[in-house]
Amino acid sequence: VYDLIPELFPEVYLLDPGLRRRYRARLELIRAADHVVTLSQSAADDLVDRLAVPASRVTVIGASVAAAFAPPTSRQRARHEAQRWVPGLEGRYLLYTGGVEPRKNLERFLTAYSLLPADVRARWQAVLVCRMDELQRHHYDWRASQLGISGRLLLPGFVPDNALVTLYQGADLFVFPSLYEGYGLPVAEALACGTPSIAADRSSLREILPAEARFDPTDPSAIASAMLGALTDPVQLARLVARVAAAGPTWDDVADRLVEVYERLAAARAPAWRRRPRYAFVTPLPPANTGVADYSFRLLTALAVHADADVFVDGGGGEPVDGRAPVGVDAWPVGALEAVERARGGFDAIVYCIGNSEYHTGALRWLRRRPGVVLAHDVRLTELYFHGAHRGAAPEGFAAALRGMYPDLPGDVGAGGHLLAEEAEAAGVLMAREVVHCAERFLTTSQFAADLASTDVDPAARAKIVVAPYAYPDVAPASDPPMEAVVATFGVVNEIKRSSVVVDAFADLAKDRPQLRLVFVGPVAVEERARLRAQAEARGIGPRVEITGPLEPAEYDRWLGSVTVAVQLRATSNGETSGAIADCLAHGVPTVVSDLGTASHLPDYGVVKVGPGINASALAAVLGDLLDDPDRR
Repeated sequence: VYDLIPELFPEVYLLDPGLRRRYRARLELIRAADHVVTLSQSAADDLVDRLAVPASRVTVIGASVAAAFAPPTSRQRARHEAQRWVPGLEGRYLLYTGGVEPRKNLERFLTAYSLLPADVRARWQAVLVCRMDELQRHHYDWRASQLGISGRLLLPGFVPDNALVTLYQGADLFVFPSLYEGYGLPVAEALACGTPSIAADRSSLREILPAEARFDPTDPSAIASAMLGALTDPVQLARLVARVAAAGPTWDDVADRLVEVYERLAAARAPAWRRRPRYAFVTPLPPANTGVADYSFRLLTALAVHADADVFVDGGGGEPVDGRAPVGVDAWPVGALEAVERARGGFDAIVYCIGNSEYHTGALRWLRRRPGVVLAHDVRLTELYFHGAHRGAAPEGFAAALRGMYPDLPGDVGAGGHLLAEEAEAAGVLMAREVVHCAERFLTTSQFAADLASTDVDPAARAKIVVAPYAYPDVAPASDPPMEAVVATFGVVNEIKRSSVVVDAFADLAKDRPQLRLVFVGPVAVEERARLRAQAEARGIGPRVEITGPLEPAEYDRWLGSVTVAVQLRATSNGETSGAIADCLAHGVPTVVSDLGTASHLPDYGVVKVGPGINASALAAVLGDLLDDPDRR
């Protein structure tokens, strides 16, 4: 609703009975609407007062101006350009733009201009820019003659937009005496062009201009006084110029407010025909080489008791990714979310699984467009944005995304398009703040992760951060101890897990334990496998070190049941809860962990904690003590 002006002034706009019936029938559309948006608080108040629309069903989204309305590089140059468009335009002028009708109050404006001192009128021409027919032009010429201002009033009629911009930019003062407005776009345009402005102390104009820039529009002497002060009083002019400097809303601001209304309505109204809630779940699924895929599979299985799901399989690249969903859950490519949503009649919720890897760039891409609930498996997301920059989720590039979140960072940080984990930690960079901002709720798997995420956002956003504790697997049946001692590390194999230190520690242990074996159980890159093989050969333990690569779930579980001691180290924490540690504990495996992040909160009776910077000889001593003490294990 732009305004209710015809209803407020029926003696002007609704004299015709047929027009009156049609207009008031349309008002019933407003009363019946689920929600109403308006351009100003004044219009919103009219809806509540005149139509009895509950205030809870009205939202002010505001308005903005076209990008062309901007301050000039030179006001003098703008005046010269305006003079090319408008014959008779002088070098100094005050301006009105709008319509010709009684509500615009032009009669009092002309009277007020005639009350200005003669020397002021001689310095500033009055220019009324508006479409008018010959009869209207004749009336204003006659009225100017009556008031003695014929030679000081210019009536250019309608001008195109590019001429209008230069007229605003070149004016010394914009005057808007309208008795009532739904928004007051001409005032907003003038301010956007850097022009000092005054207007009537009425309706929505009170929301655009402060009290010192407003006047009583029913009193020509009050209008004249306001014009005189703005043109000749340096103090008053300085106040008006200060108001010009205040940035108004952008169209992005207006669009964001409107989207919030749509999202609120969509969330509040599930289709009446739907018996159970239905949600979208964006996540990698098995056989993807990430613990999030397995976790999501188990979570989707548990949630099936409560709601129906469509899962959108994330994998990072542009091509469709295969994924194994639980029975009864439909799986789709991540790019199909919007099409499936239309076919389903909307979702009651959208859940995005977010982690610090290439497996979540689809979720990031959608989250930037569509708010939803985020289930965060990591809260340091530098790798996500690195991969997102190469896969369309962050098309502005890694460095631009980083600078957008941390404008005060030194220029060399991340300039190369990447940040190593230790560099990000040293710089205090998480890159979680955009995801938290876009999320309706940001669920973390531990209090540690929630506290860490809170350091990256402003206080208002912290309320979104909620702990949804990591769900540990069911306890596995006890198995017979293995015939030979096995030290193993589980999960993705990389240097963040301090794999080199594990190999060197095992080499120290192996000297006195000829039956001991070391196994890396989990996915590994070709380069990492070759590096670890070379390291083991160099230490003389090559035949006793096994690297399995990715395994089927049954084979992975077989290894969990065959291990004497597990070692799960990390050099840095991204706020994750380790699925590999959870698997070890569920299988009753004595586990050595880095005293870091979420793992530092595990009970001392369940794990052995070592410093994140532990060296190989110290780790060998810890593992040796466990291997030699079956009662402690």
